[in-house]
Amino acid sequence: MEKFTLVKVDWLKHRDRLKPIIDNIGTIANDQELYTNIDKACSNEWAFLFLGFDGFVILQPRFQRQIIYLDVTVAHCTDGNAIPKYLPFLIMLAKKGAAKFIRFYSARKGFDKVAPRHNWHKVGYHHNLAIWRYKL
Repeated sequence: MEKFTLVKVDWLKHRDRLKPIIDNIGTIANDQELYTNIDKACSNEWAFLFLGFDGFVILQPRFQRQIIYLDVTVAHCTDGNAIPKYLPFLIMLAKKGAAKFIRFYSARKGFDKVAPRHNWHKVGYHHNLAIWRYKL
């Protein structure tokens, strides 16, 4: 397996370039405010951008009901295989932050086959988006 690294970078330096990709993801998810919400969160350092050579992830640490978890707000990988490629980094980062689980929402039906192979569990739906969790 190849070693893959994501690096935390300054959102303001990359947001214009990433806007069309995030807008497209928002269209698929039926969330026309996705980019606006991400821009606000990243600009205020509530969420953080991590770049790789073929994609990016936007992560938002969360604390709710005395539980720390990590939200994958957006993940994009141009050559596919984002889960096996990004997951080790996400697990390491989440554990460093004492998170109990990692969560993402998706409109993509393909995750029903792929995500469980990597120990993700579908825990419900929100506005027609599947909610996936990876327990740490």
